Amino acid sequence: MSSNSAIPRVYDAGVNHESSILTALEPGPLHLLPCEAAAPPEASGAEARFIGRTRPDHHPEHGALIALEYEAHPTLAAGMLQEIARELQETFALTAITLRHAVGRVGIGEASVEVLVRADHRREAFAACQAGIDRIKAGVPIWKREHWSDGTTWSDSSESTLHQEHSS
Repeated sequence: MSSNSAIPRVYDAGVNHESSILTALEPGPLHLLPCEAAAPPEASGAEARFIGRTRPDHHPEHGALIALEYEAHPTLAAGMLQEIARELQETFALTAITLRHAVGRVGIGEASVEVLVRADHRREAFAACQAGIDRIKAGVPIWKREHWSDGTTWSDSSESTLHQEHSS
């Protein structure tokens, strides 16, 4: 796909133009949008952005990491992203927030998650950005399968979330 402006969404949790919230689950890898896509930058004094990428790794039994593959519960994950965005916006007085996560295959060096926040001041922007990624990793039903040169495994964080999902 050559144009980042026409990225298809698999499950779009929502765009709230009144409060400048964008949340989405998208086919991996994420194509990074210009920061201005979230909201006009002149509305804020600070902007913080976190991009999570697949990093090279080596498993003692399975060899080199080839890619990660993300699966999500579409309805729950989309709703939770929207809820997290609303709570962070209120807690940190954000002027804009974007929470996006990839589903599907994400190769080495490619982006799988993005948190972009805007606020009046840097302290709130940094804190909200960190809180955003921490909340996504801790509770959104997204599971990660690791593809190695000699096999596949589920990441440890995915295993605990899978067990919680299946036991409830």
